Amino acid sequence: MFYSQDNQDKFLEQHIFKGYKNGFFIDIGAHNGLTINNTLYFEKNNEWTGINVEPIKTVFDTLVVNRPNCINLNCAVSNSDGETEFYCNTGHTEMLSGIKNTFDDRHYNRLLNENKQHNCITNVIKVKTKKLETILNEHNISHVNYLSIDVEGAEFEVIKSINFDTVFIDVIGFENNFDDTSIPIIKFLENKNYVIVIKTQDIFMIHKESVFRQDNNM
Repeated sequence: MFYSQDNQDKFLEQHIFKGYKNGFFIDIGAHNGLTINNTLYFEKNNEWTGINVEPIKTVFDTLVVNRPNCINLNCAVSNSDGETEFYCNTGHTEMLSGIKNTFDDRHYNRLLNENKQHNCITNVIKVKTKKLETILNEHNISHVNYLSIDVEGAEFEVIKSINFDTVFIDVIGFENNFDDTSIPIIKFLENKNYVIVIKTQDIFMIHKESVFRQDNNM
Protein backbone atom coordinates (compact mmCIF):
# COMPACT_ATOMS: atom_id res chain seq x y z
CA MET A 1 0.00 0.00 0.00
CA PHE A 2 1.30 3.44 -0.95
CA TYR A 3 0.46 6.65 0.88
CA SER A 4 1.60 9.67 -1.17
CA GLN A 5 -0.85 12.11 -2.73
CA ASP A 6 0.45 11.68 -6.26
CA ASN A 7 2.18 8.26 -6.08
CA GLN A 8 5.55 9.79 -5.17
CA ASP A 9 6.43 6.84 -2.93
CA LYS A 10 5.29 4.34 -5.58
CA PHE A 11 7.49 5.96 -8.21
CA LEU A 12 10.53 5.99 -5.94
CA GLU A 13 10.03 2.39 -4.90
CA GLN A 14 9.54 1.09 -8.43
CA HIS A 15 12.15 3.18 -10.26
CA ILE A 16 14.78 4.28 -7.75
CA PHE A 17 15.02 2.39 -4.46
CA LYS A 18 13.55 -0.95 -5.65
CA GLY A 19 13.13 -2.60 -2.26
CA TYR A 20 16.29 -1.11 -0.72
CA LYS A 21 16.29 -1.93 2.99
CA ASN A 22 17.29 0.08 6.06
CA GLY A 23 17.46 3.42 4.30
CA PHE A 24 17.25 6.84 5.90
CA PHE A 25 14.80 9.62 5.06
CA ILE A 26 14.10 13.16 6.15
CA ASP A 27 10.49 14.29 5.83
CA ILE A 28 10.13 18.09 6.02
CA GLY A 29 6.46 18.92 6.44
CA ALA A 30 5.51 15.45 7.64
CA HIS A 31 2.16 16.58 9.06
CA ASN A 32 0.70 13.70 11.14
CA GLY A 33 2.96 11.10 9.53
CA LEU A 34 0.09 9.19 7.93
CA THR A 35 -2.05 11.43 5.72
CA ILE A 36 -0.75 11.60 2.11
CA ASN A 37 2.74 10.96 3.43
CA ASN A 38 5.82 10.37 1.24
CA THR A 39 7.99 8.37 3.65
CA LEU A 40 5.59 6.08 5.54
CA TYR A 41 5.77 3.36 2.87
CA PHE A 42 9.54 3.03 3.25
CA GLU A 43 9.35 2.80 7.03
CA LYS A 44 6.55 0.22 7.03
CA ASN A 45 7.74 -1.96 4.16
CA ASN A 46 11.50 -1.52 3.82
CA GLU A 47 12.59 -0.97 7.43
CA TRP A 48 13.72 2.61 6.86
CA THR A 49 13.99 5.14 9.63
CA GLY A 50 14.43 8.88 9.62
CA ILE A 51 13.56 12.34 10.82
CA ASN A 52 10.09 13.86 10.57
CA VAL A 53 9.66 17.63 10.95
CA GLU A 54 6.31 19.28 11.72
CA PRO A 55 5.93 22.83 13.13
CA ILE A 56 2.26 22.82 14.26
CA LYS A 57 2.26 21.56 17.85
CA THR A 58 -1.16 19.85 17.82
CA VAL A 59 -0.31 18.04 14.59
CA PHE A 60 3.16 17.21 15.89
CA ASP A 61 1.64 15.53 18.95
CA THR A 62 -0.26 13.20 16.60
CA LEU A 63 2.88 12.62 14.53
CA VAL A 64 4.74 11.39 17.61
CA VAL A 65 2.01 8.81 18.23
CA ASN A 66 1.81 7.73 14.58
CA ARG A 67 5.57 7.48 13.90
CA PRO A 68 7.17 6.57 17.27
CA ASN A 69 10.21 4.87 15.76
CA CYS A 70 11.43 8.05 14.05
CA ILE A 71 13.12 11.19 15.30
CA ASN A 72 10.26 13.70 15.37
CA LEU A 73 11.01 17.42 15.58
CA ASN A 74 8.57 20.23 16.36
CA CYS A 75 9.94 23.12 14.28
CA ALA A 76 9.99 24.55 10.78
CA VAL A 77 13.02 24.29 8.51
CA SER A 78 14.33 27.53 7.05
CA ASN A 79 17.63 29.11 6.10
CA SER A 80 18.21 30.45 9.60
CA ASP A 81 17.96 29.20 13.18
CA GLY A 82 15.51 31.18 15.22
CA GLU A 83 11.81 31.99 14.99
CA THR A 84 9.38 33.06 12.28
CA GLU A 85 5.73 33.88 11.64
CA PHE A 86 3.74 30.95 10.34
CA TYR A 87 0.31 30.60 8.71
CA CYS A 88 -1.43 27.97 10.84
CA ASN A 89 -4.65 26.79 9.22
CA THR A 90 -7.54 24.77 10.60
CA GLY A 91 -9.64 21.98 9.17
CA HIS A 92 -9.60 21.44 5.42
CA THR A 93 -6.71 23.84 4.81
CA GLU A 94 -4.49 22.62 7.65
CA MET A 95 -2.03 21.03 5.21
CA LEU A 96 -1.65 24.38 3.40
CA SER A 97 0.05 25.87 6.45
CA GLY A 98 3.49 27.39 5.94
CA ILE A 99 6.04 30.09 6.72
CA LYS A 100 4.42 33.49 6.16
CA ASN A 101 7.28 35.27 4.40
CA THR A 102 7.74 32.47 1.85
CA PHE A 103 4.10 32.26 0.79
CA ASP A 104 3.63 33.03 -2.90
CA ASP A 105 0.73 35.44 -3.56
CA ARG A 106 -0.91 32.83 -5.79
CA HIS A 107 -0.71 30.27 -3.02
CA TYR A 108 -2.06 32.72 -0.47
CA ASN A 109 -5.05 33.50 -2.72
CA ARG A 110 -5.72 29.77 -3.02
CA LEU A 111 -5.63 29.51 0.78
CA LEU A 112 -8.11 32.38 1.16
CA ASN A 113 -10.47 30.85 -1.39
CA GLU A 114 -10.38 27.42 0.23
CA ASN A 115 -10.83 28.92 3.68
CA LYS A 116 -13.95 30.64 2.43
CA GLN A 117 -15.29 27.51 0.71
CA HIS A 118 -14.72 25.24 3.70
CA ASN A 119 -15.24 27.71 6.55
CA CYS A 120 -11.63 27.44 7.77
CA ILE A 121 -9.47 29.89 9.68
CA THR A 122 -5.85 30.99 9.29
CA ASN A 123 -3.98 32.20 12.37
CA VAL A 124 -0.50 33.71 12.34
CA ILE A 125 1.63 32.06 15.00
CA LYS A 126 5.34 32.06 15.89
CA VAL A 127 7.27 28.83 15.32
CA LYS A 128 10.85 27.78 15.96
CA THR A 129 13.05 27.43 12.87
CA LYS A 130 16.18 25.39 12.26
CA LYS A 131 18.43 25.04 9.28
CA LEU A 132 18.60 21.52 7.91
CA GLU A 133 22.36 21.74 8.42
CA THR A 134 21.73 22.30 12.13
CA ILE A 135 19.37 19.32 12.38
CA LEU A 136 21.80 17.03 10.58
CA ASN A 137 24.70 18.13 12.76
CA GLU A 138 22.68 17.67 15.96
CA HIS A 139 21.90 14.07 15.00
CA ASN A 140 25.23 13.23 13.35
CA ILE A 141 23.66 12.51 9.97
CA SER A 142 26.00 12.49 6.97
CA HIS A 143 24.02 10.38 4.47
CA VAL A 144 20.33 10.68 3.56
CA ASN A 145 18.74 8.43 0.97
CA TYR A 146 15.57 10.47 0.45
CA LEU A 147 14.79 14.05 1.41
CA SER A 148 11.09 14.89 1.03
CA ILE A 149 10.16 18.59 1.16
CA ASP A 150 6.52 19.70 1.31
CA VAL A 151 6.46 23.14 2.91
CA GLU A 152 4.04 25.26 0.87
CA GLY A 153 6.51 27.67 -0.69
CA ALA A 154 9.57 27.42 1.56
CA GLU A 155 11.20 24.64 -0.48
CA PHE A 156 14.13 26.77 -1.64
CA GLU A 157 14.76 28.02 1.90
CA VAL A 158 15.01 24.40 3.08
CA ILE A 159 17.42 23.46 0.29
CA LYS A 160 19.61 26.52 0.81
CA SER A 161 19.91 25.54 4.49
CA ILE A 162 21.75 22.30 3.57
CA ASN A 163 25.53 22.13 3.82
CA PHE A 164 26.24 19.86 0.87
CA ASP A 165 29.88 19.56 1.97
CA THR A 166 28.91 17.60 5.09
CA VAL A 167 25.97 15.45 3.91
CA PHE A 168 25.34 13.28 0.86
CA ILE A 169 21.70 13.09 -0.21
CA ASP A 170 20.79 10.56 -2.89
CA VAL A 171 17.34 11.86 -3.87
CA ILE A 172 15.65 15.19 -3.18
CA GLY A 173 11.96 15.57 -3.84
CA PHE A 174 10.22 18.92 -3.50
CA GLU A 175 6.71 20.12 -4.24
CA ASN A 176 6.37 21.82 -7.62
CA ASN A 177 4.04 24.61 -6.56
CA PHE A 178 4.64 26.84 -9.59
CA ASP A 179 6.98 26.24 -12.52
CA ASP A 180 8.56 29.69 -12.28
CA THR A 181 9.45 29.28 -8.61
CA SER A 182 10.85 25.78 -9.21
CA ILE A 183 13.33 26.92 -11.89
CA PRO A 184 15.85 28.53 -9.49
CA ILE A 185 15.66 25.49 -7.20
CA ILE A 186 16.43 23.17 -10.11
CA LYS A 187 19.36 25.33 -11.21
CA PHE A 188 20.72 25.49 -7.68
CA LEU A 189 20.62 21.70 -7.34
CA GLU A 190 22.09 21.17 -10.78
CA ASN A 191 25.09 23.16 -9.55
CA LYS A 192 25.30 20.67 -6.68
CA ASN A 193 25.53 17.75 -9.18
CA TYR A 194 21.87 16.76 -9.18
CA VAL A 195 19.83 15.86 -12.25
CA ILE A 196 16.07 15.69 -12.73
CA VAL A 197 14.53 12.23 -12.59
CA ILE A 198 10.91 13.26 -13.11
CA LYS A 199 8.81 16.40 -12.87
CA THR A 200 5.16 16.04 -11.86
CA GLN A 201 3.40 17.35 -8.76
CA ASP A 202 6.80 16.86 -7.13
CA ILE A 203 10.19 17.28 -8.76
CA PHE A 204 12.66 14.50 -8.03
CA MET A 205 16.38 15.09 -8.47
CA ILE A 206 19.12 12.53 -7.90
CA HIS A 207 22.82 13.06 -7.26
CA LYS A 208 24.98 12.09 -10.21
CA GLU A 209 27.13 9.92 -7.95
CA SER A 210 24.25 8.14 -6.20
CA VAL A 211 24.34 4.35 -6.34
CA PHE A 212 20.62 4.52 -7.14
CA ARG A 213 21.18 6.43 -10.36
CA GLN A 214 20.64 4.33 -13.45
CA ASP A 215 20.62 6.08 -16.79
CA ASN A 216 17.83 3.89 -18.10
CA ASN A 217 15.53 5.34 -15.45
CA MET A 218 16.29 8.99 -16.14
